[in-house]
Order: sequence, then C-alpha cells, then structure tokens
Amino acid sequence: MNLEDVADEISTALKTIDGLRVPPWGVEKISPPAALILLPERIEYDGTYQRGTDKYPDVEVVVLVANPAQPAARRAVAKYADGSGPQSVKAAIEAHEYTSCDVVHVAWAEFADAKYAGTDYLAAIFHLVISGKGA
Repeated sequence: MNLEDVADEISTALKTIDGLRVPPWGVEKISPPAALILLPERIEYDGTYQRGTDKYPDVEVVVLVANPAQPAARRAVAKYADGSGPQSVKAAIEAHEYTSCDVVHVAWAEFADAKYAGTDYLAAIFHLVISGKGA
C-alpha cells in the first residue's frame, strides 16, 4: 500500500459529505468544518507470508467544527459522528470503493478540544484501521 494513495482516497470519500472541507496536508489555515487526515502512528508490514498484507492500525481523521465554547459546536460535531446518514464520516469512508488498499474500517471515534493554527475547535477524532497488499 502507498500511504499517499490511501490518504487521497480517504480524502475523496470525505468530500462526498456536503459542506465538509478536506484541505491538503500541511495547510496553515482551515475554514471549518474541515477534516484532516493524519499520518499513522505506525505501519505493520508483512502480516502474512512474505509481502502479503500491510496494515495501518490507527490512522486518525480529525474533523474540526467550531469553537468548543459555542453551543452549536456540539450539534455540528454530532452529525459527523453519527454511524450512518449523509453527514456520517464512518458511512462516507466505509462506502468508498478503494483501489489503493483492501479494507478501510472506522473502528471508533472520540471527542476533544483541539487547537489548529492557533484557533480552538471542537473535534471528532475517527480512528481507522486500514489493510492491503504489500508492494
């Protein structure tokens, strides 16, 4: 699997959510709501014999919505955390047909106050497990 190709496909899947912005890696300023695809903490190689399967056991997709002190922030982040529906990050990511990997599964999500480029946001952090054929 090529990490950049996988991230590009996840970005494509996220862009199917109406109104959710997916800025390029390393952008210095965002306009919420925005989804950021982070690098995995680690890559596990050779899960099966020789170069059979590689795995990214925890890729984070962070959705930043609004200042956490604003009452609307909770409502805004809730629709992205829904397990299904048109605004669901899980549904959008898992519905995409990937060519760069075999499986992309949104395993769990958590919420946090986050700071990006000096601005405070309420964030939903989605944890993805990704696997595919080793090259």
